[in-house]
Amino acid sequence: MPTRLPIKDRFDDHAHSLSFPVFFTSSYDSRKDRKYRYSRELNPTVEELSRQLSLLENTERSICFSSGMGAITGTILALAKPGDKLVMPTDVFGRTYLFAKNFLTKFGINVKFVEPGTDSLLGAVEEHADIVFFESLSNPLLRLYDVDRICRKASDIGAITIVDNTLATPILLKPSLYGCDIIIESLSKFIGGHNNAIGGSASGSLMMDTIDENRRSLGSSMDPMSAYLFILGLKTIDLRIKRSSETAKAIARFLNENNFVSKVYYPGLSDNSDNISAKTLLNGSPPIVSFLLDEGKDVQKFMESLRIITPANTMGGSNSTISNPYTMSHRNLSEDEKLRLGITKNLMRLSVGLEDLDQIIQDLEQAIKYAQ
Repeated sequence: MPTRLPIKDRFDDHAHSLSFPVFFTSSYDSRKDRKYRYSRELNPTVEELSRQLSLLENTERSICFSSGMGAITGTILALAKPGDKLVMPTDVFGRTYLFAKNFLTKFGINVKFVEPGTDSLLGAVEEHADIVFFESLSNPLLRLYDVDRICRKASDIGAITIVDNTLATPILLKPSLYGCDIIIESLSKFIGGHNNAIGGSASGSLMMDTIDENRRSLGSSMDPMSAYLFILGLKTIDLRIKRSSETAKAIARFLNENNFVSKVYYPGLSDNSDNISAKTLLNGSPPIVSFLLDEGKDVQKFMESLRIITPANTMGGSNSTISNPYTMSHRNLSEDEKLRLGITKNLMRLSVGLEDLDQIIQDLEQAIKYAQ
């Protein structure tokens, strides 16, 4: 991976500390500075995180939210109006899908769900769209969307593009380079990197005032302690993503040759349909591997017998975690919706941490053998 200039903390105006401080305050002395009034609207620590994120995302501005879903809902609600057509693939994060299906449609926003894949999405955009939402790397089947083609097509018809870039991370992919309007990140995942804080961001160079005003009104603001933890995470993101990605690629190859794994979802594998576009779009391999255990394997026994990898409904931390989307992230979808998306009972999503490669592989091996 090519190196980039490090993003350093600003010195605060009082102590010139090397680490930007946490401003634990609900309000400010309005006689001193009219910029800061109330921390729900603006907090110096959150503002510093926003500055650093905009540099990382290569955008003019970033806005921080209390969660990744806060960033998604706040952004769409700020930009969409009754009568608008929102186009979205079905293979987005389960809660994003439910928000669009059950919430947005009640307010006169026409949501068109399309079958997974770049070509399906492009076909719907050609018919007409006001807003196009998709994940650059889908969760959990790791389908890589051609950000370049989609953003160019959307730009041709004047549609707004919103890309959830959480799984790809701004280290592996910068959607702003392809003309994406708004980039969403769940900071709780790889950017934070330690599973110790919840937050999200929306980054872009247009319409950001509208999104920020909506955040202030809805109240989905980030707290300063979380912002401080995310600033710490940013300092090591290059090293963490590089290490986890290299390990994940080796694990994907191991699983691809395991007799008790029926399928591996991983861009970069030679037999993966996204292999060519992965080489073009991604600056490396993703730190996530999804796979199907054989039907004869007991998923619950498999997860219970893991010793190093932790079953958890999250990803992106320094410790390896694994989830079963059927019973975790996509549990609220109907059986038909799960089947349509390929979310089967034996689907596993492994988030690769910083542990030794051999230890992770040995843990997977013994758990697969145990899961009779």
